[in-house]
Amino acid sequence: MSLKIIFLVGVLIITVSTIGLGSNLNSSITFNSIGSDDNISSRASEVDITNVVHSTSGSNIDSSTITIRNTDSVSHSYRICVITKAGSSISDTVGTVPDCATTSISSNDIDSVVVTFTNPLNKTTVDFADISIQEIT
Repeated sequence: MSLKIIFLVGVLIITVSTIGLGSNLNSSITFNSIGSDDNISSRASEVDITNVVHSTSGSNIDSSTITIRNTDSVSHSYRICVITKAGSSISDTVGTVPDCATTSISSNDIDSVVVTFTNPLNKTTVDFADISIQEIT
């Protein structure tokens, strides 16, 4: 008797997972393509980070100077954000101004921008710095 129940449950699972979900055994798998009309398209910035220098004051990191190069043949504006982690502290915390700066760079040119941290961090406990660059125009 228990073998019949196991068989019936198995057939039910196969039926629900194939036909019950709107598919059949002949339908091919489809994926949600990034950039398609059912997804938000996000173009990669055409910029390279060429240098990052953290500025310190006493035992704290107060800012980062980021040098970027526009690799495109068109001028663009970029928003550069830095989040640095030191021990259990993070430079950009909820409720504070983001640690970001904006710059405009002409085609194939280099520029530096200073990102001042809202919450300076102890330089002896720095774990990492994460840099985000968004092309605005």
